[in-house]
Amino acid sequence: MNWKALIGRANISTIACATISLSLCTLLVACGGSPENAKGTENTKSDAGKSVTIAQFGHVFLYMPLYVAVRKGFFAKNGLDVKLVSTGGDEKTFTAVSTGNAQFGVADPTFAAIARERGQGGKVVASVVSGAPFWVIAFGDKYKPSTKSDILSGARVATYSAPSTSYAVMKQLLQNQGKPIKATIVEGAFGTLIPMLKANQADLAMEIEPVVSTAIENGAHVVYEPKVGEFAFTGLTVSDAFCQEHPEQIQAAVNALNEAMQFIHNDPDGAIAVAREEFPESSESVIKAALNRLRESKTVPQSPMLNTEAWNNAIKLRREIGDIEGPGSYEDNVDMSFVKKIPANVK
Repeated sequence: MNWKALIGRANISTIACATISLSLCTLLVACGGSPENAKGTENTKSDAGKSVTIAQFGHVFLYMPLYVAVRKGFFAKNGLDVKLVSTGGDEKTFTAVSTGNAQFGVADPTFAAIARERGQGGKVVASVVSGAPFWVIAFGDKYKPSTKSDILSGARVATYSAPSTSYAVMKQLLQNQGKPIKATIVEGAFGTLIPMLKANQADLAMEIEPVVSTAIENGAHVVYEPKVGEFAFTGLTVSDAFCQEHPEQIQAAVNALNEAMQFIHNDPDGAIAVAREEFPESSESVIKAALNRLRESKTVPQSPMLNTEAWNNAIKLRREIGDIEGPGSYEDNVDMSFVKKIPANVK
């Protein structure tokens, strides 16, 4: 989901989303693996411990399970030597996976279904970010906190540029189930929404953490929190071919992410320490507030499991805004068999 239009070390805010370039062949193999491949972290194939590249949308605070898995050694513990690269777009991330330039992708999981519809798909093998982790914020006293979307009426609402999930969620909110809310979406790159508010180019901004907590520390307040229910926001994806050929590496990655999620929920101080290393530009108070918000909202899930409802809601949103026409079914695009094989002692 592109509103991950977050930046960081790669300064990806200036990179425009590219169009997915896909080959014409479709691999229709199932990804789950036969019983002989269901060995958890046991590296039963000679290539299971090889270095792997994970392409991520960008250096995003919401991806804390990924960074914890790297910095706390959970990937290494499970036999993976991980290299992270930032692509600057959800489409680019899945393209890196489908072309073999990366073994794993961390981005909007629905791009696996979008790609399949265009001729080449993949599998979502784990959830990384759950729900729609957006908060609508404002400066000044014109907009008071509200639980109703009507608060958006008449406002200029800044979101990350289409086709980001930020833009898609706001567009759906304004459609309001057939009773449109009259508001204007103002698009901007990551890092520009708060300046847009201060320059009176927008009235409200739909932001993510740690931008939300940073803005609050500087006088902003939360006006509205979109409620979209279960939602597949960010997933770990692989190509169909990699899923068939390297189940041990996938199992290792899923196990590591699960351990990282447990760590974030069970050791708040440890999670803060990792986040301070990963995002030194943010103050400890901002990091603490941001992690608390992500834990309480379960944006950082307690398990990598991606359920059918969350997937269907994300696909429905993409269908409504025209990014996908077909069913984008859970069965064709999601494989939770690896999550189900996480060793019981680390769940």
